[in-house]
Amino acid sequence: MTTKQKKMDFDLLRTFIAVVDNGSFTRAAGQIYRSQSAISMQMKRLEGQLDHALFYRSPKELSLTANGKALIPYARRLLNLHDEAMNTLKGGSRLNVIRIGCPDDYVRHLVPVLINIFRKSLPGVSTSVVSASSAELRQKMDKGELDVAILTRIPNTNEGELIYQDHGVWVCSNEQLLNTRPIPLALFDPSCKFNSTVIDGLEKREIPYDLVCQTSNSSVLIELARSGVALTVLAKNTVPNDLLAIAHNDKLPTLPVVEIVVCLSGANQRIENLSLRSIAQQLAELVNTK
Repeated sequence: MTTKQKKMDFDLLRTFIAVVDNGSFTRAAGQIYRSQSAISMQMKRLEGQLDHALFYRSPKELSLTANGKALIPYARRLLNLHDEAMNTLKGGSRLNVIRIGCPDDYVRHLVPVLINIFRKSLPGVSTSVVSASSAELRQKMDKGELDVAILTRIPNTNEGELIYQDHGVWVCSNEQLLNTRPIPLALFDPSCKFNSTVIDGLEKREIPYDLVCQTSNSSVLIELARSGVALTVLAKNTVPNDLLAIAHNDKLPTLPVVEIVVCLSGANQRIENLSLRSIAQQLAELVNTK
């Protein structure tokens, strides 16, 4: 009588690698947009398939067993071969292309260094870049349309790996706009944290405003501020040198701190030479040396 051989589920292996690269179920959940409990259940299923424990679990720490450590290189190789075969059979060229997503306001100072990281790690690799709001980029990640994305972290989550914290500032070419009533405003679209903070804050203070423009394009906001048409709000690190950046004003709402993170797609196994944490650290070094 023969014993039926067990098989490893590739989706479970992908989740396993996400946990390894992020160092916790919580961060892995943020990366691949599943709940922490779902990640934990998947890992228990994988352990059941292998008949071996992969993790030592405790309330404060998650660490790999000897079998968990031994599985890592095999999991990466299996997933890479799987993805290579699927892409070859589909006649696609994605093996040589890394698809990057980034909000418009962070493209200029983060995307070039991100591309350089990948070019050094994977010589000859090509990249494509999509610029959209963080909300839109998350949808594209969920659909498998992006491999890596720079995002503004959802508040009170462990989404992605932190690059740096930034804070909102009022931006204009002339401080007189701060005292104009109604205040002419140009803001990022409603999915942006700055938008809701400004609108809610002004309405609570009963300060009249004129919403001139809402957009996901930071260049539009910058030009409206530069021409004196409107007051806008940007993250401090993205403000051009020729415009005024005002962090605090007693008459206007206090602007929030935002966390900029980098996320890898749960389907991505081609960027094996760099961990998510390593990518974030290299991007953070760029910001800190500006």
